[in-house]
This record gives sequence, structure tokens and C-alpha cells, in this order.
Amino acid sequence: MSYILILNSGSSSLKAEVFEAKTLSRKISANLERVGAVSSFLVYEQNYKKIKVNFGSGIKNHQHALKELIKILPDNIYRRIILVGHRIVHGGEEFMEPVILSQKIIKKISRYNSFAPLHNPVNLQTAAAALAEFPLARHVGVFDTQFFKDLAEHVYLFAIPVKYYADHGLRKYGFHGLSHENMLRQAQQTFGRKNLNLITCHIGNGVSISAIRHGRAFDTSMGLTPLSGAAMGTRSGDLDPYITLYLLKELKMSPELVYQELNYNSGLKGLCGVSDFRDILFLAGLKVQNYQGNLKRTKKKKALALLALHIYLYNIQRYVASYAALLGKVDAVVFSGGVGQNRPAVRQSIINAVHFCHQPKILTVKANESLLIAQKIHQFRRSKPALVRES
Repeated sequence: MSYILILNSGSSSLKAEVFEAKTLSRKISANLERVGAVSSFLVYEQNYKKIKVNFGSGIKNHQHALKELIKILPDNIYRRIILVGHRIVHGGEEFMEPVILSQKIIKKISRYNSFAPLHNPVNLQTAAAALAEFPLARHVGVFDTQFFKDLAEHVYLFAIPVKYYADHGLRKYGFHGLSHENMLRQAQQTFGRKNLNLITCHIGNGVSISAIRHGRAFDTSMGLTPLSGAAMGTRSGDLDPYITLYLLKELKMSPELVYQELNYNSGLKGLCGVSDFRDILFLAGLKVQNYQGNLKRTKKKKALALLALHIYLYNIQRYVASYAALLGKVDAVVFSGGVGQNRPAVRQSIINAVHFCHQPKILTVKANESLLIAQKIHQFRRSKPALVRES
């Protein structure tokens, strides 16, 4: 029996799942949180049992995290991993389809790190470490931009001098592609057909909205980088480009500080001081089941939290409304992500704000990126059987 290992690295986390290679049945699921900080912890599930391991002194980086994850793999699984799948956020136009990874290819992909500085470096650090840990396995990179590779030229080009696209690849790429593709696939199963018009909403700490026409990506809210689109937990989303120039020229801020402000200190956090959706609901005076935070609500904090919620929801509503107008008939609006899946009031607020030509179905889908990556590299393996040798 052979196995597939899927690695999905975030800026401060590393998720790993093991699937049986032929049936794609899940065998192990693990998540190591707070990488690069003290009090890191690992939660994993094996044989229907959840286990938590605390690291009081912390996990210093993703290479260290990978070594700790490998320790939980039973020897009979570790020795029989034949494929390792890696989620990579950005590969520019050069890398959109799944690709066999080597140190040389990883170096090529790293040219696009500036387009996804929160994610790409750790994606590639993890991939490089995994190549060393699993030298006999075939490693395949799957890109978050793949789902949007067929966007029309008038959709993906920005209205700036075209030389910046021709010479530097500055265009809309779209992100959370694996999540949006998963929502599409689940909707196709629900309807029993592929030719669907959908609006897919990935709503969590990151937010992206996509329009799907006749079963294919038509448009999406994120652009060149995951910073653009709707306002998010700590990211600004769309803003007047002159704001960046103002911060640089008038306030004399460094590019690094502007980057920090827009990526880490904006969005919900910039508006009301916190980015966790449960904290914001609590501060806004709304019901939060099993809330265990230690924040104190004041009149001022409540007003700011309510304002932040309105801005957050309005950003999503205007994307959904514009896509509904472009698509005409919408078969379904599909929600995923921590907020989209688990907050019915958020879903209802978005739907109530939009006038649809025909009332669409409302679907919720559990994020399942690892299984989708496993399916993609399983298909990739079947199309290139000589690349993988069973053990």
C-alpha cells in the first residue's frame, strides 16, 4: 500500500494530511500552529483519535515544523509515501498547472515571492525541506492561481501601460483557487450538472469572491496579490492607489512599513483593533456561542466593531451584487471559509443586500483543499505514470 502526503503551509502554520494513494481515503490529519512563535502546538487525528502536543519553547520555522510532523507518521506509512503534494500560492503565468518540484524549479518559482510575500516563501521553504526528507517520493506543486488561468484578457489586465504586464507580469491572477474550485465541484454534485453559474465566497481571515459562468472562472475579487479585493481580517483590500503614494511621500513611511500596515494592520484590525471575527461580534454586542475571549466591551469599542462589521459585509455585498448583475441567472451562491461556512447571519446579510434576477440556492461547503490537491496530483500521476514508482 502506498500513500500521498499533502503539505499546506501558512505564514504561521503547517497542515499535513496523508491519503491512501489508490482510494484517496484519509489516514492522518495534522495541523501545527504558531510556527515561529512560543507555545507552538500540534493537533493531529489518527484512527479517529485526536491528540495534542504542546511545544513550550516554540517551533522556530517551517523546516522544524515538518520534522515534528514527520515524527507522528507510523513507519509503515512514512516509508511508503510515493507522492508529496504542495500548495503554492503564486507561480505567475509561468507556473499555473501542477508541476514536478525540484530545487531548480523551486528557485524559479521563488521569482514570484514578491507577489505573495506572506505565503510563497514559506510554501517554498516547506517544499525544499520536504524534498530532503522524502528524496524517493515525487513532489508536485499545485498552484492557488490555477483555477483562474482562463480569465479573459479584458478581465485580467489592469488599465495601466501594457508594458508592465508584458515585461513584469502585472495582471490579475486570483487566489483561494483551490477553495473556489472545491465549491464549484461540490455545487456540481448538488445540482448533478457541470454547466453552472455560481458566485463563490471564501470568507475567513482572508476574503475572496468569484464569479463562475458555465462552470468556469469568469472573474474574481483578488488581483495581482492576495492583498486586493474585499476588506479582510488584517488586509486592506481594494483602496485608492494614491493612498500608498501618500503614505510613502507625505508621511515618509518606508515601503516595508507600508507593506506591514496594509497586510497586517488594516482590514477589521485597522478599523476596530481586533481581527478575530468572534472578538468583533462580542465587541459589537452580538451573540457569540461558547465565546472564551477576555476582551472588555465599551461604548466606543462597540461602535467601532459595528462599523468594522458594516464595512466588511458591504465590501462582500458589492462584489456579490456586481457578479450577480454580470452573470444574470445565478444558480447558487456558495460559501466556504471559517466565517462563510459557520455564520448563517453573515450569509443572510449578504444575500438580503443583493437583488437577484432569480432566487439562487444558498450552499455551504467545508474547505477541503488537501483532498482536492490529492485528487489533482493523483490525476497528474495517472497522466504521467512513468514519473512515480510504487514501493
